[in-house]
Amino acid sequence: MKSSFIAISVLALASVTLGMSTAYADKMKCKSKGDFVRCALPNANHRHVNLHEETSHNKCEKGYTWGADSDGIWVDGKCKGVFHYRSDKGHHEDYQEKHSRHEGRSGDCPSDIRGNECAYYRDGYKAGKDDGKASMSRAYERYSDDYDSRFEKYFARGYKAGWNDYR
Repeated sequence: MKSSFIAISVLALASVTLGMSTAYADKMKCKSKGDFVRCALPNANHRHVNLHEETSHNKCEKGYTWGADSDGIWVDGKCKGVFHYRSDKGHHEDYQEKHSRHEGRSGDCPSDIRGNECAYYRDGYKAGKDDGKASMSRAYERYSDDYDSRFEKYFARGYKAGWNDYR
């Protein structure tokens, strides 16, 4: 009886351990034929993406010919490879700490922006902050219906500041 309990316990522990290791180790092939290519993988920037196997003749360099952002893994310059990443269940351990340091930022206008320009800057800051918190790519243009084109540069400046504050 005792030996069967130990055997069952060992099997249960092994299945949990193996299950955990495979849950966080997924892979994806992504290749560029010379142009920029994005392979869709939501929240890739929070999935510990690594180039596991380079399958091209050209050198793949992180941050230069490959990287990861909120929309996926991107490659450029004929970089081609197999990328490993953590599944959706895996999160950066420091993610909450990294984002909690931003509490209390207000999006106040810089001293050179006043009046209507400041209102558009604040709107942009809020949109950028929300996108940054949601790990979305930085693209203020998705809000083009929310601002008057005469104030686009102020909205864009605020958006960039808000997004950067929460990245």
